[in-house]
Amino acid sequence: MNTIEQSNEVYSENGIIYPSKVMLDLADLKKVYPTPKGDYVVLEDLNLQILKEEFVTIIGHSGCGKTTMLSMIAGLNPISGGNISVLGNPVKGPGPDRGVIFQSPSLMPWMTALQNVLLGVNQVFPQATKGQREDIAKYYLHKVGLENAFHKKASELSQGMQQRVGIARAFAIKPKVLLLDEPFGMLDSLTRGELQDILIEIWNKEKITV
Repeated sequence: MNTIEQSNEVYSENGIIYPSKVMLDLADLKKVYPTPKGDYVVLEDLNLQILKEEFVTIIGHSGCGKTTMLSMIAGLNPISGGNISVLGNPVKGPGPDRGVIFQSPSLMPWMTALQNVLLGVNQVFPQATKGQREDIAKYYLHKVGLENAFHKKASELSQGMQQRVGIARAFAIKPKVLLLDEPFGMLDSLTRGELQDILIEIWNKEKITV
């Protein structure tokens, strides 16, 4: 995979000046799984730079390492070699600067839609009041069309509605990078189209890197 050239433009983030608009940087990334027959190399010499506010799609056949790469960027899977950084900061584990939407929403079934979104919001914005945190969660649930399902348990929601909660949860923590691991692959074509439109609409407004 070729490296995307950095822009010469300078921009600042939290008062720190960066020499380019590179948001996500993968340098010589490698992932190896040990097996009884020897090391199995999933990824090797992967170099990729994604700029701020870009929407990038990684295409490849099943088993080529797309999910492995995303899980390493998310900090959920340790790297075997190379480096991953967000705005120049090395990725050493999960963090609020990276949101993830999985193929399965992985909600807490006994919690309501609102409570599921608040799980992340409460962790990322502890300084905010309870009312402010609820306003954030409700805002994104409203954006995905669940304004009438705040207090429904996740187990009572359809698969499409659960994935809407997953989208709201990911955007609500206001990540710098949003990672999507085929989030609409298990949905019917109509629901998939609706959620794709919602995702693009929120991305156009939030202007985060996807």
